[in-house]
Amino acid sequence: MQGLIINNPRLEFLRPALERWVDCIDRFNQVQGDNEAPYWHGAAANVGMLAAAAWQAELVALEQYQSKKQRDEGEREGRCDLSISNAEESIHLRASQRWPRIARLDLNAALQEATALAKPIAYPSQLKAGALFISPWKAGQHASPEELQDLVDDLQKHTACVLAWYFPYAYRKLHNELGQYFPGVALMVKQG
Repeated sequence: MQGLIINNPRLEFLRPALERWVDCIDRFNQVQGDNEAPYWHGAAANVGMLAAAAWQAELVALEQYQSKKQRDEGEREGRCDLSISNAEESIHLRASQRWPRIARLDLNAALQEATALAKPIAYPSQLKAGALFISPWKAGQHASPEELQDLVDDLQKHTACVLAWYFPYAYRKLHNELGQYFPGVALMVKQG
């Protein structure tokens, strides 16, 4: 189960990268096996997957770099987790990740926090946003197709400029040593 919704026309240039993001996750799984997925390793791993997808989509991407930001007291150094650009557009992202329990997806505070952290990473005239990676989990057994559809429905209730998700069948049984099952990943991008 996968999908992509872009609610901001200015971010439409990200579509090819977000479509290839799924391919990058699958490629990782093909090489590493069904007991491994990049999305449960944290925000930095997910940023790397999205950067790889951007390059495959013939965009350019730069991870973890010092940026200039404008503050009331003057110019200062900031940190940007990922920028993605083409010849006409560019976005600067501040990334974070959450691992909520399936059926308990109250991500409003996390999305607002990611958005607030993105505000100072670049100049006011530059396009910037928070990127929230979501790796939901379930205890005890794998997620059913109905539970995954409910999860996607819950994700769509959040206000985001971009919502992308990927819950592949192969990962429905991916679990950690505590018996927590991780069926896939979602990404919400929101401008501040």
